[in-house]
Amino acid sequence: MKALQVPEFSSYEEEAAFWDNLDTADFMEDDGEWFRFNTKQAIRVAILPEIAEELTKKAQAEGVSIETLVNVLLIEHIRESVPTN
Repeated sequence: MKALQVPEFSSYEEEAAFWDNLDTADFMEDDGEWFRFNTKQAIRVAILPEIAEELTKKAQAEGVSIETLVNVLLIEHIRESVPTN
């Protein structure tokens, strides 16, 4: 099993393309189990309808799912707000 190396991205489009095209087969253990569930789970967050509408339009324009777009925007915001040493 290989370790996943996530590169630095110059745009959310570049990051979205990376995640959308990633084949995870090389990063899975070949232990005969088809599925392994992690204790971490996705969470649901309520979004105001007008924000959801804008996100949907932007995701469609970028050719990605709304989930991918939201995750990319959130991680970009987190990375920008965390001071580097």
